[in-house]
Amino acid sequence: MSTYTEQQRIERLLLGQESVMEEVQLLLQEEQKQDDLIRAMVLSAMDERHLRIRGLDPERVFHRDTIRTMCIRYRLRFLPGGLFKGRIPNTAVQAIRSLERKVDGPLRSFLILAPSARFKLCDSEVDPLLFVPLGEGRYYLVHKWGTDLSWSRALINWPLRTPAHLGSMVLLLAALITVLVPTELLNSDPDALYWSLQRSLFLVWSTVVLTSFTVFGWFAFFGQFSSEAWNSRYFN
Repeated sequence: MSTYTEQQRIERLLLGQESVMEEVQLLLQEEQKQDDLIRAMVLSAMDERHLRIRGLDPERVFHRDTIRTMCIRYRLRFLPGGLFKGRIPNTAVQAIRSLERKVDGPLRSFLILAPSARFKLCDSEVDPLLFVPLGEGRYYLVHKWGTDLSWSRALINWPLRTPAHLGSMVLLLAALITVLVPTELLNSDPDALYWSLQRSLFLVWSTVVLTSFTVFGWFAFFGQFSSEAWNSRYFN
């Protein structure tokens, strides 16, 4: 009789644990649904709807001009979340849920700062930064992930910022090539000076050749300067 009673007690304990586990599982499923809903809202946002957020962190508020400068420097795009084709990480989802506690109602408008390859551009096949608009040209940084905002990216894309930057790079390359060419290749006279008429003409020739290749490559591959492409939804 005692053994039977103990078995019943153990069964009740096991059933109680099973009930707790079922509740935990249901809670986790509900949390996952909420996370999936937030991801869907970010990846479907196409319009800017200004928000009023309580207790803003001023260090996370950026003006449109500042964002434009960052886009040009790192060759990024600043577009609605509905055009983003990457995955929204859990850390970003948690940051959104935390921010929602400071606004009245769910967030509906999101913009992402990222390389063009991370967007579904209209005629196409960096550290994404997630923003929400505040109005008056101001945006609030919700979360940042990835490693696209590096000094190497800014350096590599420096010639693509504006036409002036590209032209400067062509001139610098032509001057570098001219300086490195040995005098013997430019003048057969063994007593010829390092900087002579021949080297000056070679500088002009190098500039013309590099400019020709640059212009051909730019138009052949539908080049677009960062100062024009930073908020464009188009590939070219």
